[in-house]
Amino acid sequence: MRTKSTLLCRLIIAAATVTPSMAAAQAQTRSAVTISDSAVGAENLTSSADGTIYFGSMARGTIYRAAPGASQAQPWILASATGLTNVLGVLADDRSNTLWVCQNATRARAGVPSTGHTALRSFDLRTGAPKSTYPFPSNPGFCNDIAISTDGTVYVSESYRGRVHRLKSGSTALEEWVRHPDLEVIDGLAFLADGSLYVNTFNTGRLYRILVNADGSAGALEAIETSLPLVRPDGLRAAGPKTLIQSEQQGRVAELTINGNRAEVRVLREGLTRTSGVTLIENAAVVLVDFARAIVLPYAPQRPQQSGAGGGGVAAANPEQELLDLSRRKWRWMSERNVDSLSALFHDQAVFVHMGGTMSREQELGVIQSGGIHYKHAEIQATSVRFAGTTALLLNTIRLVAVVGGNEVTNPFEVTEVYVRDGGRWMLASMSFTRLLR
Repeated sequence: MRTKSTLLCRLIIAAATVTPSMAAAQAQTRSAVTISDSAVGAENLTSSADGTIYFGSMARGTIYRAAPGASQAQPWILASATGLTNVLGVLADDRSNTLWVCQNATRARAGVPSTGHTALRSFDLRTGAPKSTYPFPSNPGFCNDIAISTDGTVYVSESYRGRVHRLKSGSTALEEWVRHPDLEVIDGLAFLADGSLYVNTFNTGRLYRILVNADGSAGALEAIETSLPLVRPDGLRAAGPKTLIQSEQQGRVAELTINGNRAEVRVLREGLTRTSGVTLIENAAVVLVDFARAIVLPYAPQRPQQSGAGGGGVAAANPEQELLDLSRRKWRWMSERNVDSLSALFHDQAVFVHMGGTMSREQELGVIQSGGIHYKHAEIQATSVRFAGTTALLLNTIRLVAVVGGNEVTNPFEVTEVYVRDGGRWMLASMSFTRLLR
């Protein structure tokens, strides 16, 4: 039994993700929220039910607050008055009138000693008055993100130690809840209606589900296959009973819809810079960019498609369309020289066959990053996909505009892309260019 009450989970998550209509109207009137100080280093943000937005600060330690509808956040909980240092995760909990804060010790550098300590801290959500401090175990990693279960238990991730700690309601100390090597650089946390804790890992770009046993102990760690590769996933929040919204520091904000051990990734916005946090205010996603400001994106959760017979389920993804979409994104990433996304897509043993020779994965990434070959634009004229077990063969007829050695050239190509399933995802194992005689 995964949860004490699935119905209760659904009701509470629905209540937590639906805020007053006034907050929605206010969110729509502002397209961005800036912070009044400079060099703040805001790593995460959160919002309360009335539309107030809160930012933490890695550089200053201070908590900044933007009132409902305001386009600038002002200093609110001062580091000088509370001893806050190097703030990462922040989470507003209206039910307990608490702002939860991940505080970390600063690093010693250039003769300047380390200051502060690593702990989970709590403040009054209305007044900002300090409530409690819950220190991490000795020799900690980083207190990174926070999530709260339906029974009020607080969970906090510890990056670079692969641990999740919990603080039971009424408890005075953190306790280690789970530790696993696959969670070494664990980052975002969020609960969904199934009562499980969903976590992402910044370094490996993975999404996991941690089951919660009936007695509250940690159950199995389950890997979730994602329809698109994740690159440096960071902030994670629940957006519905089976839906997460996630920011990735590659510059992308996406919706993740969970169906069993698979997540369908719907990209909401790409091309941003260092997107490290996201929070929802009714029909808007407020996204932290550049560690400095937030932008407001219209957002409506995608409704699951109903299955044809019997209804009630999420339709299985079309693998052919999934690969076609992935291939198109790959061409865009190559044009943008987005080597982070490409390195997550390219298999370790991938080979790339050009008219002038064959390259390894590292050579291909290197030549794209350096501009030795700039895939400027690929005009896709025809595509087809064939499957052989867990291998897919995708053929693209394209007209490619590329800059090679400083010279722009245009050629018609038949491009053969071979994808394999590895670790639950499609990865590009081979790509070869055959020049057409026309």
